[in-house]
Amino acid sequence: MSTWGKGYVTDVEYSDGFYPNQAAAHLGVAATIGGVAAPPLDDRFTYCELGCGRGKTSLVLAATHPEAQFHAIDFNPAHVAHAREQARLAGLDNIQFHECSFDELTGPRGEALPMFDVVTMHGVWTWIAPALQSAILAFLNARLQAGGLLYVSYNVLPTWYQASPLQRLVKELSAAVPQRSDLAASRAIEQIDRFVAAKIIPDRFMYAAKRFKDVGNTLPYLVHEYLNEHWQPAYFTDVARSLAAAKLNYTACAELLKNFYNLALTEEQRAAIAEIPSPELRETLKDFCTDNWFRQDVFVRGERRISVQRRDQLLSSKTLTLLRHAPEVFEIAKPDGSRWRPDPVVYGAILNALKERPRAVGELLRLEGLPNGHLVAPVELVGTLIGTGLAGLAHAASPAEFARAERLNALIESEAEVALAQGAAIAVPAARSGISLTSANYALYRSLKRGESLAADVLAAQFIQRCRDRGGHPVIDEKVIEDPAEAQTAVTRDYEFKIEKLVPVWRMLGVV
Repeated sequence: MSTWGKGYVTDVEYSDGFYPNQAAAHLGVAATIGGVAAPPLDDRFTYCELGCGRGKTSLVLAATHPEAQFHAIDFNPAHVAHAREQARLAGLDNIQFHECSFDELTGPRGEALPMFDVVTMHGVWTWIAPALQSAILAFLNARLQAGGLLYVSYNVLPTWYQASPLQRLVKELSAAVPQRSDLAASRAIEQIDRFVAAKIIPDRFMYAAKRFKDVGNTLPYLVHEYLNEHWQPAYFTDVARSLAAAKLNYTACAELLKNFYNLALTEEQRAAIAEIPSPELRETLKDFCTDNWFRQDVFVRGERRISVQRRDQLLSSKTLTLLRHAPEVFEIAKPDGSRWRPDPVVYGAILNALKERPRAVGELLRLEGLPNGHLVAPVELVGTLIGTGLAGLAHAASPAEFARAERLNALIESEAEVALAQGAAIAVPAARSGISLTSANYALYRSLKRGESLAADVLAAQFIQRCRDRGGHPVIDEKVIEDPAEAQTAVTRDYEFKIEKLVPVWRMLGVV
């Protein structure tokens, strides 16, 4: 590991990933659900991503927001070089990538940047040194607009306590081997497997050991997640108190479903937590109840509360579009293993309407034939449909906007084998965001873009062969299928379903 990283891994690039919860409009909806006024984030706004990695999220957002200005910052020159090249090839003139350490943002480098309406940092806060956290606070205090929004995600306590000893083992075992970080981490995971078999690691750590082994399948992620010198999960309370130094107040969770206490807590838990006067402590207690590993929070710099009526008015004006096929039965899993099924009559009619075209929330709640006096409110509808990833915020994109996004999406073709093996994210201007495609879905998407015949059995055979080439087998409904005939039948059936249900959604979104 090189020394210029100040304790952060630098010899292995971070893996590409698109994180839709960082989209500006999504953060605005989260703030509205939380009862707080958000800045206008539809067209012209300024956006900064701290720790952008290889830039995928900012690239997708810049491609789908031509009138907004984006600045993305990372201290790894390999990341920045890749991102700049992608922006150049896609012809994105509204994004700048900066090779810059966070502590440099407190000097002339930071002063040259504009004031921002939105700042995001995904997977940064609990992986960096306290001095760099302080530098970020100074940057936010200087560059985040009054009324602006901050997105911050981090490993949260108390759940991480059960995994901290294993993280320490992975880190120490990796440091003992003079190898590139991903190779050393892979060896460390193999050693931990042997420690488990030898009963060196007690049973109480088994859940955490399985989690580490699962993460080990994606080595770049494992390296950047666990091998940093300053890896330190935090309580929500401590994060909120730190950000208060930059005049930031907690607004909502960017994972929209987590804002609804009835989906996360029992009635007894809700009643007990409601007695606590401190909102920060209430959120921390919720983390105790829900076995939460990772938080995605939205803070505002200058809290302006809005009434319930104003909140519902703002949400009713939003237009929704499907992002994936609507299920026959719409239900939501709760942390305790039970499932909540929203009003099936109301949601059934709404989902059928969205299959036809995007519609405003207010229109959806007034559809002809809905039961009089139904209890589904705008906050519930928006929270559940967007929170499950079933729907997104619709935008009437112009031909120029589609062409702009297509230039970025076409770059995937240059890494076709990677996308076919691992999946990929594409920009969707009709939703002003992006969608992540599994490797199987990307193969279908590529066939559509190339005008190839949509033969489910051919697609299935190709997918099965790619699995075998990588030493694996297809997985359908969480079941590994090893028998060749059974795999061909199951994967063909899966592709037939995608062609019937998913492709019409893609066509409505204009991505194929």
